[in-house]
Amino acid sequence: MTIAFYLQNGVEVLDFAGPMEVFSYAQFEVFVVSKTKDPIKSQGILTIIPDYSIEDAPKADIIAFFGGNASRATNDPQVIAWLKRQSNPDYYFSVCTGAFILGKAGLLNGLTVTTFHESIDNLQTAVPSAKVLSNVRFVDNGKVITTAGISAGIDGALHLVAKIRGEETARRVATYMEYDKWVPNLGLVIKK
Repeated sequence: MTIAFYLQNGVEVLDFAGPMEVFSYAQFEVFVVSKTKDPIKSQGILTIIPDYSIEDAPKADIIAFFGGNASRATNDPQVIAWLKRQSNPDYYFSVCTGAFILGKAGLLNGLTVTTFHESIDNLQTAVPSAKVLSNVRFVDNGKVITTAGISAGIDGALHLVAKIRGEETARRVATYMEYDKWVPNLGLVIKK
């Protein structure tokens, strides 16, 4: 499976790096997309050169967004238009305030979701038809998986790996990463 990691200038390092490790160890093909191919800085310390811009990014099975200056992408009409043009990916995935980007594109309407603990009320205001939960590591709505902030992205990524490739694969990845915090199904899975 292919995963497009949309990264914006100022993106939180652990928001994307933790899930990137999970997905790459699980043998998913991860590539980085940004508005342009210009280098971006993660938290002002790590320079990242995107593989693709929104103009030439290939189709992905999973599209992922992350926090850390997420308002930059949330309030960019070109980025939101790119997201809306994506041809029916299997999953949408967000960590932290990356949920605001999905919300702006209308992908959280009517869903139960989560985000960074300090942004719960703001996401509820931004997407009034959603039910925004606190104190949950991730929420899986079937096609849309949102996670709480920063390290919770690792839990959400392991959950998605378990969902797609099986719990045994996810356990192997967690063990390899020495991430002994992971407890399967610690988040909320909405059954439809």
